[in-house]
Amino acid sequence: MTESKGALRKAALLDAAEEVLVTKGNANAAMRDFAAAAGVRIGHLQHYFPTRADLIRAVLERSLESSLQRLAEEAGLDLGASSVEGLTRDDSRRLLTALLHEHSALEDVKMHLEIWALASADQQAANALRSFYAQYAAHVGGIVRRGRPDLPEPELHGVASAIVSLFEGAAVTRSDIAGLRTEPGDEAIIRTAQWLIHGQEPAQ
Repeated sequence: MTESKGALRKAALLDAAEEVLVTKGNANAAMRDFAAAAGVRIGHLQHYFPTRADLIRAVLERSLESSLQRLAEEAGLDLGASSVEGLTRDDSRRLLTALLHEHSALEDVKMHLEIWALASADQQAANALRSFYAQYAAHVGGIVRRGRPDLPEPELHGVASAIVSLFEGAAVTRSDIAGLRTEPGDEAIIRTAQWLIHGQEPAQ
């Protein structure tokens, strides 16, 4: 089935928004700048995304959806919210290795850093960012639940939040911006996340 014209237009607008954030930064992230990058009038952009926060939220949601799809394909796992299948250590290692690879794209790191900078001065953008991380943590929580099915909900949320923080921080420090990527460091990140998912130190 082909995508509708509306879906294609929205995708083109989101592509343009990402380009502005990566190449021009949040200082040039006004609606007129997004519209100019897409080659449309502001009214056309606002038909699909009435406010800048709506546009940022859509950029983040698409980023998360695409990332989850790539992770599922790379790890060979069903990451759907309804999945209750257990998670072996081999499963978690494949998944975490894929997740670390997913956090290695410099353009994605730049885009998220610019959104962070924008959110620090714009409450609506900050709300969109919080919504993104809440969704991200919820997906990770579903994965942790498969590794530790008896974990109480508050602790589950804490573990999921810790894993998100670990990988989001690693995305910045492992990038070419900070230059701290090493194989032993990557292994330490994966082992730490496995410990959080399964509740005990993985065997050497």
